Amino acid sequence: MIELRHITKDYQVGKFQVRALDDVSVRFRKSEFVCVHGPSGCGKTTLLNVIGGLDGYDFGNLLVNGQDTAAFKDRDWDCYRNQSVGFVFQNYYLLPHLNVFENVELALTLTRISKSERRTRVMKALESVSLTKEAKNMPNQLSGGQMQRVAIARAIVNDPDIVLADEPTGALDSHTAEVILDILKEISKDRLVVLVSHNLALAEKHSTRIIELLDGKIIKDSHPLLNEDPEKTYQKQKTSMKFFDAIKMSFKNMLRTKVRTLMTTFAGCIGIIGIGLVLSISKGVNSYIEEVQKSALGNYPITIMSSAKLLDEEGEEIPEREEFPAGETVEIRSGETRYDYYNVMEREFLTYLEAMPSELYSVVDYNTSIAMNILSETSSGYRKVSQSQFSEMSKDENFVLAQYDVLKGSLPNEADEVALVIDKYNCLDAITLYYLGIDYENVESYTFDALLAKQFKLLFNNEYYQKVGDFYASKGSSQYQSLYENSQFTLKITGIMRIKKNANTVLYDSGLLYTSALTDTVYENARQSDIYVDQAAFGLTKNVFTGLPYEEIVSFSSTTSPDYQLTQTLLSIGAEVNTTRIYVYTSTFSDRLAISDYVSAYENETSPIKITYYDYMNTVTTEFANLVRVFSTVLIIFSSVSLVVSAIMIGIITYVSIFERIKDIGIMRSVGARKADIATLFNFETMTIGLFSGIFGILGTLVLMRPVNTMVKNLVVDYTVSFTGIAQVIVAKFEARYIFFLLLGSVLLTLVAGFVPSVIAARKKPIVALKSER
Repeated sequence: MIELRHITKDYQVGKFQVRALDDVSVRFRKSEFVCVHGPSGCGKTTLLNVIGGLDGYDFGNLLVNGQDTAAFKDRDWDCYRNQSVGFVFQNYYLLPHLNVFENVELALTLTRISKSERRTRVMKALESVSLTKEAKNMPNQLSGGQMQRVAIARAIVNDPDIVLADEPTGALDSHTAEVILDILKEISKDRLVVLVSHNLALAEKHSTRIIELLDGKIIKDSHPLLNEDPEKTYQKQKTSMKFFDAIKMSFKNMLRTKVRTLMTTFAGCIGIIGIGLVLSISKGVNSYIEEVQKSALGNYPITIMSSAKLLDEEGEEIPEREEFPAGETVEIRSGETRYDYYNVMEREFLTYLEAMPSELYSVVDYNTSIAMNILSETSSGYRKVSQSQFSEMSKDENFVLAQYDVLKGSLPNEADEVALVIDKYNCLDAITLYYLGIDYENVESYTFDALLAKQFKLLFNNEYYQKVGDFYASKGSSQYQSLYENSQFTLKITGIMRIKKNANTVLYDSGLLYTSALTDTVYENARQSDIYVDQAAFGLTKNVFTGLPYEEIVSFSSTTSPDYQLTQTLLSIGAEVNTTRIYVYTSTFSDRLAISDYVSAYENETSPIKITYYDYMNTVTTEFANLVRVFSTVLIIFSSVSLVVSAIMIGIITYVSIFERIKDIGIMRSVGARKADIATLFNFETMTIGLFSGIFGILGTLVLMRPVNTMVKNLVVDYTVSFTGIAQVIVAKFEARYIFFLLLGSVLLTLVAGFVPSVIAARKKPIVALKSER
C-alpha cells in the first residue's frame, strides 16, 4: 500500500518558486485503478513522479507498505523503481538501439534472474499485450499503439506492485486508447495502477477511483482509503546490471551511432598515432645516438692518472696558480718543483675504483707495466727486446674479442703466452720488428705460422744481474747467447690478432700482448731476488747499482727526493708494478659524466699521490648530453600535446553523446538502473572506442613510419655536409612491446577522457533526464 502524508514539492523556475504539490495526503489500495485528473499544471505528473521515486519531495513523507522512505538513499530508490514500480510514459521512451524484446527485458537485466527465466517473463509480458510476433522488431518499425503496449509490457515484466501511467493515451487515436486502457484495467486486478489523464470520460469508464487535483491540492477523491493500517512488508533488495548485459547494450548503441563512434575512434587514433610515432622516432634516434656514441667514445676512454703532489721547500703542497691574472708583473719561476714520491697509483684508489657501479662502463683497462728482461734470437745474434712494444692485455677477454679478431691461434691465457697484434692492413712496421727482435731486413713478409713459431726468453733478476763488489750490474751482450740458451722461461706467441672492421675502440698498437699472470710471475720472482733483498735491506743508505747512498738531487728547475729515486730503482728491477694510467671505456655520454663525478669524489688528504682524470670528449660529452635531454623533452612535449588534444576531443564527443542520449539515461534510471550502471555503460563504450583507437593508431603508425624515415633522411642529406652512417639511419623504430603500451594507453586515455562525462551522466536525476530536450 502507498501512502502520502502532507507531501509538499516546490520547483525553482528562474527567480521564482512554483509549488507543484501542496500538503498532499492520500492512500492507495494494493489493487485498484486510480485516475488522477485535473487541468495542466495542477501537479498530476509531479504526484506520479513522487510516488514512483523519480523525483523527491521537500516536506512530508512517503510510505511504501508501511516503510518510511525519508531515509532512503539513491540505491534504495533504484531498488524501489526496479522492483516495485513500472512506468508507462506518454512518449513511450523506448531505447531506439534495442529491439522490442530487449526493451521489455531492460528492467530484468538489473536483477539476478537467470537468462532463461528472463526470456520466459519477457515473452509472457509481450503475450499479455499481444506483441509476441513483434519481439524482434525495432521501435521504429512499430506503430504508436504498439510502442505503448511495449512500454506497458516493460512496466509489468518485473511484476511490480505499482504501475504508473502518465498520459499513456495522449498521442493515440480513440480506438487504440481504448485498447491501452483495457490492458491497464486488466493489470489493475492484482496491483495498483495510477493513471494521469485529461480525458475524464475515459477515466470514469475504466477507473475504479478518480482523484482530482487543482493547484497542487486534492480537491476530490471518489473512493478514498480511510483508517487502514498498512502491513510493513516492504523489503529492500540490491539491483545491479550484469557486466555482459552492459557490454551488449554498449555495443548496440555504438552500432546505432556508427558515425559518432567512428569520429571518436578517429579522435583517439590521432593521439595514438602521435604517441606511436614519438615512441618510434625516439627509439630510432636514441638507437642511432647510441651507435654514434659507441663509435665515437670507444676511441676516447676516460684517462685516470696519478702524479706526485708538488711540494715547496717546507713540504707544503704548492697551490695552483691563477690562470690569466690581471696586472702588469711577470714572476720568475725557478726550482719550484719537488719530486718527493714516485707517482705509482695507490692501492686505496684502486680499491675505490673497483667499487664503481659496473653499469657505468664497458671495461676498465689498467695500464700496468713491469720491468722485464727479455731476449730474442735473430739471424745476426741475440738481442735484448725493447719493452716499449709490450702491453698487458685486459683481463676482460669478452671486451677484447668484441674489438679484435683472432686470425690464427688463440688469446694468451698463461704467464708464458703472448699474442701478436698486427694492423688492419695485415702489416707490421720494420721498427716494430726491430724492437721485438724479429728479422726484417731482406724479408718481405711472414706467414702466420712463421710468426707463431717465434719464441722469446725471459730472464729473472738472479739470472740477469750479477754482484760486482759492493754493487750490482747487468750482464753484458756477450753473455746473451748463454743466458738465452740456459733460460728456463720461454714466451710463446699463441695468436695473431687484428682489430675488427666495426670495432669501436683501438685498444692496442702493433706489438705483443701479455697476460696479468706474467706480471704476477715477474713481480713475485723479483721480490725474492738477491738484488731486491739487498736493496730492501740498505733502504735509502745505499743504491745497489752505484754503491752510494740516496741523496737529494737539486737541478735548476726541480728537486728529486731520495724516496723518489728509491722507487725508481725498485721499478727498474720489477719489484714494483707501475700503474700510472687507467682507461675507462664507456658507450654513452651520461655514463662518462657519472664516471667523472665518481673519480672526482675520491679524496685522500694524507696521500702524497694526486689522482686526476682527463676526458678528451668532455666538452662534447656535456653538450651532447644536453642535446639528448632537449630532444627527449621536445618529444615529450609533442606527445603530451597530442594526448591532451585527443583527450579533449574524446571528452567533447562523449559529452555530446551523453547529451543526445540523456532521455535514454532517464529511461534506464526509471527502471532501477544505478548511477554506477550508467557510468559503467559509458565507461565501457569509451574503453571499447579506446581499444579500436589503439588498434587503428598502431596500424597508422606502421603505415606512416616509412614516409617519415624517408623524409627525415632526405632532410638530413640535404642540410648536412657529412653525417656518420647516414645511409643506415632508421629514424623510426617500432618495437613489439609498444603494442601493449599503446593499447593500454589508448584505453586509459579514452577512459579518463570519458570519465567526467560518464560521471555527469550518472548523476543526472531520472526526472531531469526524462524532461530534458535534445
